[in-house]
Amino acid sequence: MPYFFTFFLAGLFFSQGLFAQQKPSWSFGANPYYGGVLRYKEDMPKLQMSNLHGLELYAAKITNGSHRWERLFNYPHIGFAASYFNYGLPRELGSVYSLTSYLDVTPNNNRKSQWRFNIGTGFVYSTRTFEATENPDNKAISSKISYVLRGTIHHEIKLTDQYYFNINLAFRHYSNGKLNMPNNGMNFPIAGIGLRYVPNPLKINFEKDTVKTFDKRWHVNIFGGTAWREVLREDTKHKAYSVSLYTSRQVSRYNTILLGVDGFTYSGESVKKAWAVYNEQKGVTESSLEDDGRQVALTVGSELLLGKMRVILQGGFYVFKPQDYYESTWYQRYGFKYMVTPHFFPQITLKAHSRTADMVEFGLGLSI
Repeated sequence: MPYFFTFFLAGLFFSQGLFAQQKPSWSFGANPYYGGVLRYKEDMPKLQMSNLHGLELYAAKITNGSHRWERLFNYPHIGFAASYFNYGLPRELGSVYSLTSYLDVTPNNNRKSQWRFNIGTGFVYSTRTFEATENPDNKAISSKISYVLRGTIHHEIKLTDQYYFNINLAFRHYSNGKLNMPNNGMNFPIAGIGLRYVPNPLKINFEKDTVKTFDKRWHVNIFGGTAWREVLREDTKHKAYSVSLYTSRQVSRYNTILLGVDGFTYSGESVKKAWAVYNEQKGVTESSLEDDGRQVALTVGSELLLGKMRVILQGGFYVFKPQDYYESTWYQRYGFKYMVTPHFFPQITLKAHSRTADMVEFGLGLSI
């Protein structure tokens, strides 16, 4: 169900751009990469700058400004990529296959030589994962299917109207959002070169958006979500729930600010297990463990406006949190929502404490 929901949300977003014109201009490309895995914890010896190599194939639609957000963001490319990476450690880490979508932007579309940046997300399939007896050294990935966050900076040189050469520096992060434990995640920088081909180049008149007006009213929003997560390694899935009430106001053509309250509830069984782990680490013996899974927090954030799609960035500060095993007093939320109507939206967000994922929330919301 979570994976289906994410595919559905991504499909809604890209459908507004893919069929905006009868004859869209597409480009296709290939980028071979070389890099290594970052070892960021001492108990993960198999993560090292190994002989990591891979190949990415992609297709990207070149927007033509038919939507206002396309003009606001200087006619970005909407891309889809399939990639393969071999970590160079077949027994412990194996290899991975991913399908991602991304937005590729540049400050200047008219130059023959230009810097471009893209960021996106999707899914990754890992051939080797953590297993307590068979593969205990892979503490980075514990589920076959994980999420991927991608970012790439590339310098592109126009060779002809149809061919573009590029030099790439990229970063990939794989995580399952605590759906399975352990979930330290996989991080690796990569570098590569590539070639992009435009079979039917169109002459686009790049125009700046000159409309300065936007909706400055305050809106009331409510969101309810659920998540599935593990507490222990090879544990059962535990439910968690969230509800948010906040006000929002658009402050520019590009973004909206958010102010409100978040509430979270974790299952009593998952809270008891987390207490047990925390007390064991602290050397404390408890005959009974608390099971209060409630949390309340104040939140502030912003939404980047991409047409009907909104990119969410929030930070929250706990005002009620009886669980001491969450040592952090604050958290972040990153995600997407899609305005199906002006008042209704599905949403997916990742809640994290610093670099540690807490849960991935899937839900629905209303805006009044």
